[in-house]
Amino acid sequence: MSAGDVRRSEFVRALIQRDRSPAESLAWVAGLILAPTALRLMFDTGALGLPFLTYWPSLLIASLVLELRFAVVFAVLTAMFAQRMFGGGAWFREVTTARVVFFAMFAFSAGMIVTMGTMLRRVLREVEDAHAAQERYAREMRHRVRGMLTMIQALASRGPNARSPMDFYKEFSLRLEGLANSSDLLQIGAESDGQLPQMAGQTVAPFDRDGRIRLSGEPCKVPAASCIPLIMALHELCSNAIAHGALSNATGRVELNWFLGPDGSTLYVIWTEKGGPRVEEPAYCGLGRKLLEAQPGIASIDLNFDTTGVWCEIRIAGASAITAMQDRRAAG
Repeated sequence: MSAGDVRRSEFVRALIQRDRSPAESLAWVAGLILAPTALRLMFDTGALGLPFLTYWPSLLIASLVLELRFAVVFAVLTAMFAQRMFGGGAWFREVTTARVVFFAMFAFSAGMIVTMGTMLRRVLREVEDAHAAQERYAREMRHRVRGMLTMIQALASRGPNARSPMDFYKEFSLRLEGLANSSDLLQIGAESDGQLPQMAGQTVAPFDRDGRIRLSGEPCKVPAASCIPLIMALHELCSNAIAHGALSNATGRVELNWFLGPDGSTLYVIWTEKGGPRVEEPAYCGLGRKLLEAQPGIASIDLNFDTTGVWCEIRIAGASAITAMQDRRAAG
């Protein structure tokens, strides 16, 4: 596309996409009436007949640029103005069959132009909105891919510390599977930010077969950059609880709580294990431990191997509360 085409496209978008105030719309109406009137007066004052001929292009522009109500107002005003200025007086100064037929033809033609212009305006706006949404989805996809590649790089960096290549392969494959599962929990485009409690509930559901993971916290949004790291951290905590912690016996349980700090934008996610076997800090830090460290999207993680149960605090910046009205709008 040439530079001229781009400029013309941007000009048309600026005309059609912009919402105008009533004052601006009335100014457009006045301008679209005065310009063709002045042009017509330069050549004749109605001697040539066809009083509305000069106003048809202006009516089309008004239909494209203005809201429907102002386009209708423009059509009515120009009809009255053109007939008085160039048509020899009011429409029905003398009622005849010919005048009625011509008025009906004019009303039908003007109505068709206004309707088609309004429909074209709506379609162009929908196309522009769809294009903008596509751009947002593409940006989000690029961001998600970069986040996943960063996560994979972080996991792979643990390779030299693995006990053996086979151990690294098994653990790395397991974490990649968890990463794939976490990406399935996020809908690209519909809602770039994740939501609690939905995201946490879906993450822990495969590990909570007997209802021993209890969730509590206020509904809130998690920034898009924090969604995958948080899901992977919860996935790792669940895996460890199943293998060694509170979910490895018949009596243990896990409490997963979250709340927003006093600033209203810092999210605290608290993982607490109770009733499980006695805890000892592992001497060997496996590949999954990398998921429980501060990283892009997670401001800090405090992991504590208390003898009565693992305790972990995850802090995320940029979160926000979801009001009841927002929740109802999302559900609708």
